[in-house]
This record gives sequence, structure tokens and C-alpha cells, in this order.
Amino acid sequence: MKDEIVLNGIVLSSGLQGEYDRRLVILTREQGKITAFAKGVRRPSSQLISKTQLFVMGAFTVYPGRNAYTLINVDAKEYFHELTFDVNKYCYGSYFCEMMSYFTREGDRSADYLNLLFVSLNALKKGLLPVKLIRCVYELKIMDIFGQGLQSFHCPICGSDRLTRIFDPLSGGILCENCRSKAKKSIHISEDARYVLQYINGAMLGNLYNFTVSDSVLEELMMIAKEFLAVYVDRKFNSVEIIESLS
Repeated sequence: MKDEIVLNGIVLSSGLQGEYDRRLVILTREQGKITAFAKGVRRPSSQLISKTQLFVMGAFTVYPGRNAYTLINVDAKEYFHELTFDVNKYCYGSYFCEMMSYFTREGDRSADYLNLLFVSLNALKKGLLPVKLIRCVYELKIMDIFGQGLQSFHCPICGSDRLTRIFDPLSGGILCENCRSKAKKSIHISEDARYVLQYINGAMLGNLYNFTVSDSVLEELMMIAKEFLAVYVDRKFNSVEIIESLS
């Protein structure tokens, strides 16, 4: 048996496995996304059942197997209980985790991904911003970290910083005056929306949710995020359908 190791992360999914076990997908700082099996965790005597739920953040003691890890212990730091008490927040949090699982792989460098997920779940927990705004910010920032961010400081075609207010999702961002005629799909956005996009792209993760917007700008951001993801993400997330059914 290989030596036990401790990995710091957040549970992205937790499903039943057999009669007493759970299969966890955990985003870890050290090893990226991993699969771990918590054996016997659903027995009445187990002390790990509450620590192997969705959203739990902590230090996971595991030992490696051929294709997965076996969970030994969890030192939980945060449970995000507030999300489980609110159907709306729970669905958005589930979406964040499902999307994160799509973007991450085992062995990837995951510190930025993990920090983004933490601050986003924490924003949902605090409830100071509309959940739809948190969703827009999360979607745009995860694309930025992934390396396919929406270009809001420089024209994605020529690199000029003399930008218009023409957003072209197919080109990858906001176009300059010289390139606006090359837009494959021209979408006019407000100056406020452009400023918010630049803030999201440039903000440190700890300051990502330190702003709010008007209803009209929020509608623009929702449209922009939806159009942008439609081009670069080739998957329909199950949790999105649930969110839309609640709207």
C-alpha cells in the first residue's frame, strides 16, 4: 500500500456507491481533480458522512490506488451549510461545481481554480449579491483562468486598445474601430457593461465580488456570458436546466 497523502480541496460531487460507500470527485490544490472512494461512510457508525457531502472544503487524507484514491479521513474547514438550506443557492453552487469539474483534470495546476470556486461559493453563502450576477462573474472568470477569456482590454483581432462597444463572441471579445466591420456577430453593449467586463478580467480573486450593477447591466452581462460560453463550451450542464426551471 502506498503512503497516505493529504490533499486540500473542495468536493465537486458526491454519489452513492454500493450499499455503504460514496464516490467523491474532489478538486484539490495539489493534484487537480481526483476521484476518491469513501468506504463504509454511510454506515451509522461512520464519522465521515457529513464530511463527504457536496461543497465540503478541507484537508482530505487519502491513499492512491491504480485509478482512484481511497479516502481515510477529512479535516473539514468549511461545509457551506447555508447553500443546502436554500434551493436556489444550492442549484447555483451545484452548477459551479459541475462546471469546475468540466474544466479541470487530474494533475492540472488547480490553485486558481480552487480559489475561484471558494470565493464564488462564499459569495453565494453571504447572499450580498444577486445569484445571477455571481453566476455571470463565475462563468467569465473561469474562462479567463482556463485561457479562453473574453478579451476586454485589447481587440481580439488586431490587439488594439482603442476599443468600441461592439462585442463579438465569435471573435472572442470587444472589437476596435478598425476591426468592427470584421465582426461575425455584432452585439452592442453599454459603456458600463464594458467597464464591468474589464473589472472581472483584471480583478484579483479576493476582490471579484466587491461590486454590484444595475438591472439593465446585469441583463447585458447575462447575455454576454451566455453568448460567449455558447461559442467556447460544447456542453449543456444538467444543473443549468434546473436553474432555468426555477427562474
